[in-house]
Amino acid sequence: MVNVHRFILILLGCVALVAAAETDGPFKLDSDEFPIGLFSVDSPAAMPQVAKMGVGYIHTYGNGRSSKPEGIRKDLAYLDAAHEHGLRVMFNLNGHKWVGAEGGLQEMLKIVEAVKGHPALGFWYLYDEPDGRHTPDQLKPFYAALKQATPDVPVAIAAAWSKKWYTYNDVLDLLMIDTYPVQHRPFPESKLDIMTRFTDGALRLGKPVIPINQCFNWKALAGKKETYRGSPTARMRYPTKDELRYWCYSGAAQGVRGMFWWSYYRSVQIGYGWIGTTFAEVMREFSEFTKLTAPTHKPDVFSRARDTNIIMARWRRPGGDFLVVVNAWPLERPISRWTEDKIANATLRPWGATRDVEAKLENGTLTVGSAKPWEVFVWKLDIQ
Repeated sequence: MVNVHRFILILLGCVALVAAAETDGPFKLDSDEFPIGLFSVDSPAAMPQVAKMGVGYIHTYGNGRSSKPEGIRKDLAYLDAAHEHGLRVMFNLNGHKWVGAEGGLQEMLKIVEAVKGHPALGFWYLYDEPDGRHTPDQLKPFYAALKQATPDVPVAIAAAWSKKWYTYNDVLDLLMIDTYPVQHRPFPESKLDIMTRFTDGALRLGKPVIPINQCFNWKALAGKKETYRGSPTARMRYPTKDELRYWCYSGAAQGVRGMFWWSYYRSVQIGYGWIGTTFAEVMREFSEFTKLTAPTHKPDVFSRARDTNIIMARWRRPGGDFLVVVNAWPLERPISRWTEDKIANATLRPWGATRDVEAKLENGTLTVGSAKPWEVFVWKLDIQ
């Protein structure tokens, strides 16, 4: 009995070490991990809620603002709180403040030196949408200095879909892209495929891509204005569950390296209900999918499906054989797709929130009786 008890203690210790390893240290580009993160989780009080959503990474614009002792203490306190809740931090370096400023590089490196060994550090966020403010040449010394000081910590930059977004590819390890198309139009009229096409273009540059998708209601930015960005404020809304699932699974099927969302602060600015229910439900499902399909960023993509606005990919993993099919189109329609000689026959078992529809995969062809606008199908395959 003593030996059995000792064995159980050793086993529990090993499990604890593995769990700690999953949340300690920087994100490794060559790992199987698929980071899911939220921007603007500014207060440690929000971290317990976020940690229950299937989200593993957080960010705040409050990091990296000062190299003075008080600023460093605040940064370390944020990292400490994140670690306590099993979260890692995409550490904001406030590049817009330091790039171009006299002595800016040295000041930024003081912050880097102070926090680089923290177990909650995930990766650096060097600059938020630099296009139009600082050029790639201006960012090169900062990127080079980061790689010298912390060669194992990836560097991310976010790009909005603007004229020169693609020119920063040499000063980053992770290309983050953002666009937020859900404003006031009812489902399915919002142009969700703006992100799909943006992702296609970003992936062609050859660097790992992490989309920053929408998890807020534009009312938070509109304030008391009756119209904002051409939309009536009173009709603005949060993304629906179907829209969130579209972004999650279309991105995964395209081969993105992770998935971030903007932003926690803007979402809860007008109420906590949506992010704690609709958003959290979808994130928990998607997080589970990424665990079963790891490495999720390496799917077997059915490239010809895009000819008919279908996004389609397969993952053959120890956790199961999964097929994702996305109707990347705002209209309901039947689907009939050749499987490009990758699958001949299989039974389709709906997974997660996938609707149970008339669908079959026989003789190398997938047929679906009716796919709703932007609908996602996640099937676990029983190969015949």
